[in-house]
Amino acid sequence: MALVQTPTPSHQTWEDYEADAELLRDKNDSPLDVEDDVLFLKQFPNWRKKEKKRIRMLYAIADHIDESHQKATKIKVVTTSASVASGVLSLLGLALATTTAGGSLVLTAVGHGLGAVAGVTDIVTNVRKNSRNKRVLAQVNSIMPNSDQELEGVKGEKTTFVTAAGELVYKCGSAWDNIKKHLRALQLTRTQPHVTSAAKKLMTAGQVSARSSRQVQKAFGGTALAMTKNALRMGRAAAALSLGQDIYTLWEDWKDLKAANPTELAEELRARAAERERVLAEHTRRYRKLQVRVGFYLLLLLLFFVCLFVFLLELRTEPRALLLLGKHSTTELNL
Repeated sequence: MALVQTPTPSHQTWEDYEADAELLRDKNDSPLDVEDDVLFLKQFPNWRKKEKKRIRMLYAIADHIDESHQKATKIKVVTTSASVASGVLSLLGLALATTTAGGSLVLTAVGHGLGAVAGVTDIVTNVRKNSRNKRVLAQVNSIMPNSDQELEGVKGEKTTFVTAAGELVYKCGSAWDNIKKHLRALQLTRTQPHVTSAAKKLMTAGQVSARSSRQVQKAFGGTALAMTKNALRMGRAAAALSLGQDIYTLWEDWKDLKAANPTELAEELRARAAERERVLAEHTRRYRKLQVRVGFYLLLLLLFFVCLFVFLLELRTEPRALLLLGKHSTTELNL
């Protein structure tokens, strides 16, 4: 599945980020001390808009990672179930080897096929998960270009494409070889019943003649029918142990699927986003305080200009009043 199709700030280089964040730093790189309040008031709205976008993107990527993890867990449950089924069939094949040679070979062949499918699916899922994590890291680091905040890696197993391709080829080739051996052995059980009888004797008594042993190995080599009594017992024990491990893994995967716990990377991204929200809130409070302070200064300045205007208006009208008063006094003296 593709990553969240949210436009990343590709234009946001380190120099651009430094320019945006310059108003939030002092000589000690403290984001809470701003030397130039005027520059802060001018640049903060644009910085806040970009920062909110980064925070939204971090939360969106974290949610997408958890959704992808849930889908991957579902796939893992299916593949582990296939591994369990493969183990059950293989164990049944070993258990029925002494009684039903044909049924044993069929069950074992099907078990190998299911195991190969489960293994291939698991490898492909891991490769896709690692590829997705790399894209996520690149996207996150483009949002947070500050070098001390970069996410350098993700914990867990990493599988390269070359290694995965080699594992795929090996698993598919090995499974196909085993299936061909069991199909060939199944045909020989029908055409060479005496060799089948010798194989059953080898599995029950533990020994046959040297000639019969060579015939059994040539006809059924690589299958349970060519095992001795002790080897068959050890094979059953190993198959049971492997089946128990697969069942335990299936139980853990099922619990993980039901719990729907967030991934480590998603929690880290949410923590980064929460920290940026906290810093943004602090700067917003400072911005509002500065706005109130500037508003108060502007009000004082406005009052000053009003008083100055009234004063100048009084100075303009005062000479006329004095002139009228002087004329009135002269008239009274003449009378």
